[in-house]
Amino acid sequence: MWIRKDWLDNLNLEVPKTLDELEECLYAFTNDDPDGNGVDDTYGWNGDGYDYRSFWPWIQGCGDGNGRMDFLRMEDGSYVYGPTTDDCKEWLGRVAKLYADGVIDPSIITDTDRDEEMANGGFGATYSWVNWNNPSSGTMQSFYASNPDAEWIPIDMVSGDNGNPQDEPATIAAWCYFGITNVCSDPERAYAIWDDMATEENYIHRRFGVEGRDYVDNGDGTYEIIHAGDGSENTEQNLGIKLFQDLFARKDACNIENIEATTELFEKVKNSSRDAYAKSIEKKNPDAYVVNNDIGTDIGDAMKEYTWGVIGGNKSLDDWDSYVANLENLGLQRIVDELTEIHGAQVESYQKYMEEYNK
Repeated sequence: MWIRKDWLDNLNLEVPKTLDELEECLYAFTNDDPDGNGVDDTYGWNGDGYDYRSFWPWIQGCGDGNGRMDFLRMEDGSYVYGPTTDDCKEWLGRVAKLYADGVIDPSIITDTDRDEEMANGGFGATYSWVNWNNPSSGTMQSFYASNPDAEWIPIDMVSGDNGNPQDEPATIAAWCYFGITNVCSDPERAYAIWDDMATEENYIHRRFGVEGRDYVDNGDGTYEIIHAGDGSENTEQNLGIKLFQDLFARKDACNIENIEATTELFEKVKNSSRDAYAKSIEKKNPDAYVVNNDIGTDIGDAMKEYTWGVIGGNKSLDDWDSYVANLENLGLQRIVDELTEIHGAQVESYQKYMEEYNK
């Protein structure tokens, strides 16, 4: 979580520690002229357009935190669709009220880039990337160029109803995981190649280039990046920086772009997302989920149409039961049954494997 410390100081507010305190700050950021310019031009909250992650503090803090916008595996082995839970209904209601009260920047329900919105300095809190903490962050550089007296700071996730504040677990994506197909002729060799590429020496070389040419070790735990991977030098001269970046995105000390405080923040966020991660579903073989692949998109589209409509004020929570019934009519239970059968067996197989491995 990120918040404008200068706005907190200007309004004599403390860093929020609970969801209720966060909302109090957001109303103050919206209504009490936190930037002192005498103009009603500020919002409390903003996020990436059409991205549920923008509302993570409420998702994790309402009820038992089971209102995530995906299927979840519960501790007892059962499966639920987060967008149909009472927890989801609760966080939608709280966020919809904030939006209706003008506390959330309306751009959040359009396909916009929150990073671009930041440079305008018009909102005071958001949930975003850890690497904003780096001086090299392009988003922060753009922001401070326009707002030199402002200050963004990272804060701990706020505590909600369940008293167990959680950061969002990493999504199932290439920069977190990779897979070897069952038709690979030599899986051990493929794994060995990836393993070697991920070592400290090779990671730094691929990600940051040649020491002295592309980066300089300052000798105090910090590094000066000469040729950024996104720069024209890399593309025009074929330097090869950021090769396979999305497949190997280390967030530890090997990522020399991170200052020490950022590396510590990555570790902190990782540790504060484990309970939420325990409910995440990872499919070993996505093609095996025939029912989900057949009707999952229709159910997802219906869910998004309703939930974003509630947030934006075009639909009502009074129609919640009809919304859930519509998902059921589209075949939601069939997907749950398929998850129970296929993913349940996968989890059981994995647990047996780990028992043997630990021996």
